[in-house]
This record gives sequence, structure tokens and C-alpha cells, in this order.
Amino acid sequence: MPWFSFRSASSRHKELLDPDTGTGTGTGTGTQRSGPPKDSPKEAAKEAKELRKKTLKKNATPEKDQDKPKELQFYTQLAHGGSTKRINTFLSLKDLYTKLAIELEIDIRKIMFCTLNTPKIDMRNLLSGLVVYNDFIFVHIQGQVREAHVKKEEKALGITITDNSMGCCFVKRIKPGSVAEKSGHIHVGDQLCKLGDVSLVGSRHYAVAAKLRDVPVGGMLDLVLIEPKQGFDSNLCPRRAPALTSTTSNDSLQDGKATVRIKSDGTVQEAVTCSWLEAAKLKVDDLLESYMGIRDLELACTLLETSDDNTTKDDFAKDINDMLGEFDFPEDFIESVWTVIEEERESGTAQN
Repeated sequence: MPWFSFRSASSRHKELLDPDTGTGTGTGTGTQRSGPPKDSPKEAAKEAKELRKKTLKKNATPEKDQDKPKELQFYTQLAHGGSTKRINTFLSLKDLYTKLAIELEIDIRKIMFCTLNTPKIDMRNLLSGLVVYNDFIFVHIQGQVREAHVKKEEKALGITITDNSMGCCFVKRIKPGSVAEKSGHIHVGDQLCKLGDVSLVGSRHYAVAAKLRDVPVGGMLDLVLIEPKQGFDSNLCPRRAPALTSTTSNDSLQDGKATVRIKSDGTVQEAVTCSWLEAAKLKVDDLLESYMGIRDLELACTLLETSDDNTTKDDFAKDINDMLGEFDFPEDFIESVWTVIEEERESGTAQN
């Protein structure tokens, strides 16, 4: 360990120098070093400083890099077709989108969402909180722009909205028999760009959902949508990346269990999937859809992370309202989230 090496070196210098004269004491034999006594402490201090630098450079890992994931590799391709590219471990969602845009030679603003291991517009395989080593990332970009005019015959439009955390809100699910399905003008994967004269680009999904709810029953929803670009092979079976070679001997990487987790703050850390956390995250995501009409695994992760700092439901509710007050979560929603997390936590603890 670097700090032990440094302390040993410092102790050794202290032992070799007499605190009063600055001369060498050796092992106590009385043999003194030559040279001006007044300069010896300065020289020793300088030598110790250089030794510390060398030790840290050789052995120490900078604190800012301690959470940096191992160098993993992922293959990527445009969902509508194109050549396969390879990217290394990304450190944030923005970093991932930037690398994808560079490798695929596209405008980063045109990226709508990514799916894992399938080029289809399959929201069950949407890139969200975790990316497993050897996953193949398919990038869906903007295609045709169209207008949709839908009469809001019921209070709920019947669509679930999510976003890519990069300014693009899109339809994740359409409820069977809903106003949206009956209209035939709104499809899964469509980006919501404008509502009337109001731009929706850059808005979070909950803000867009609120704007849609504000349209009164009987009113018209005048939408500008962009559908994902599709290629001739969009209906082919899901593809998976070819075998990847790894420079690390970590078995978890070789068997595909290693993951990189996209945290709620947009950063990425290496993680190994924890079954109870994954189960809790999915259930919280279901609660978000039931109560708020949105699906957001990132937000679900934030709720999970907040629960770690609290031991009671009331403390959890207070922290959620302080941190995420803009969502205006109902009290029964927060209570349901707390119950789900506690149940899954207990279940996971019992299994371990």
C-alpha cells in the first residue's frame, strides 16, 4: 500500500537524522555523516518528498479514478443498418452518447434511444440502468417527421412516456383500447417534439406528461412527432455481439455478469447485478407508470438510492419531497414505494 510505504520512508529518515544537529545517528554507533549539518534536514525532506512522489506514482490509484470501471468493450450499430463499431467503457450517459455519435458518424442530437441486443423498437430491451458486458448497443435515430391531430375523448391519453436524459421524450407504451391506440396516429418509439406551438424538445418526460394531462377532455392534441428511422432488416431476429476478448482475468467479465450501472446523476460505475435491487427497481418503475403515467428506471434508481439513507418511511418521504418536489408525488405513491423497497430488501437479505 502506498501510504504504508511513505510512512516507512519518513520514519527511516527520522531515525537517520538527529533532531537537534541534523547529523546522522545511524543505528546508534555514534558515526556521523559528513556535510553541513544545517542543510541535512532540508536535503532529507527533499529526498522524502521525491520518494513519496515515486511511491504514489508507482503504486497509488488517484482517488478520482477509484470508481472508474474496468476497461470493458461494447459493439454498436445503427438500428436501421450500417457497419459495426466498437466503443470502450463509458463514464456517463453523455459520454456514451458522445462516443456513439463519433463512432457512428452521426449528430448526437439525432439519437432518440438505444436498445440492447436487438435492432427492433422493443422497449423491453431499452438501454436504461444497466449494461451487461458483451451487450450489443443498437442506436435508433430520428427518421420521418409527421403531424398527429388527436381528439382527447378521455382524461387519459393512454400512453407511457419516457426520455433518454438527453432532451428526447418518446412513447414507451400505448395502452390497448386507449385514445392513443384508437387514433392510429401515435406509435411506440415516436419522439414528442411539439404540442401546439410549445416545443417539447429538452423537456423531461414528467413535464411532457403534465402538459398532455392539462389538455381538457374534448380538446385537440396537435402534435409534431418524429418516428425512429427503420431499415429493411428491422423485423429480423435480435442480433448479439460477437465474442469479445478481455484483458482482465475477472471471471465476472468473462461470463457476462459484469455490468456498468448508469446512476441517477448520469455517471457510470462498475457493478454486479444484485437480484433484489433489480426486482425492486422494476417494481418501482411499475409504480411510476401506475401513479404518474411515466416509466423511468433512472428515477426508480434515485428512489432506491434515497431509501438507503433512511430508516423510517417518514424520513424517506421528507427526503423525497425535498429532493424531488417538482414531481409532486402523492403520499400513497411514496408509501407504496417504501413498502416495495422494504419487502424486496428483506427478501434479498433472507436469501443471502
